[in-house]
Amino acid sequence: MPRINLFLVSCPRGGSTQLATWLASHPAVGMSAIKEPNFFAAGDFPEDLVAAQHLDDIDPADYFNRANLRRIQFAVLRKAEQYQRLADELTTFWRMEASTSYLASNGAAERIWEYNPDARIILLTRDPLARALSHYHLALRTGRTIAPLGTELEIERTSGYDDARHYLLRPSRYRAGLADFARVFPADQRFHLTLEEMAADPMGRLSELCGFLDLDPAELDLCKSARNAQALPRLPGLNHWLLKNGMKTRIRALLPTVLKPALRCFWFDARQPSPVSVKDRERLAELLAENR
Repeated sequence: MPRINLFLVSCPRGGSTQLATWLASHPAVGMSAIKEPNFFAAGDFPEDLVAAQHLDDIDPADYFNRANLRRIQFAVLRKAEQYQRLADELTTFWRMEASTSYLASNGAAERIWEYNPDARIILLTRDPLARALSHYHLALRTGRTIAPLGTELEIERTSGYDDARHYLLRPSRYRAGLADFARVFPADQRFHLTLEEMAADPMGRLSELCGFLDLDPAELDLCKSARNAQALPRLPGLNHWLLKNGMKTRIRALLPTVLKPALRCFWFDARQPSPVSVKDRERLAELLAENR
């Protein structure tokens, strides 16, 4: 029975989408149809939270009833047979998934080890402050929030840093997660790099990573780009309302693919300045100081 044997374990907004795209351009590496199945951290996503925030990009029951699995970004899989289907679809030597929840999930390292003790682990991190700011911009873009950063921080600070619903502080506090993977997986099965290192010397770090995986770096296609956008919505209130009512998910499913680029150009404006105040940025930096 084939198993996922390569895990790209990244903090959210850490660059995993781009790195996964580069790795999957190699003929020996296959990317699971669902980039982030979150199977080994499913317990961190209560079903009411997933439903209320429309986190799943698909209805898992309907998705796995189809003969061909279409490529999607995110889902929370809870059934072993669904996760196995992702592995079954891959025919390459390295069968990879890239969930961004495992680094902050208590026990995820152990669960992955129990599933496949021979797996290779790529750990990808980013400066904690830059990561949190990027995640806040994503929350504004998707409509998850329209509140100022300071308000979001106060909600997280007063309700506990370990709440899995939090997206600013908890994912940036990844030192414990790194320690967990270092404790569970031997050094020769782990490779750690940062987004900053990858941006400064992509070919150098990718060559080292290919050495870790016994791959020829010349077979990577670095022209493939898959960076997540951060442009902000022109109508944030409407954007937020559409997300909360589940309309954005339905519109995405019904809208013809050829029309989506034009709609994105209308809906988002990359020229909008960041809404983060100096005061809120300093407060965020203060809360994450011990992690930098």
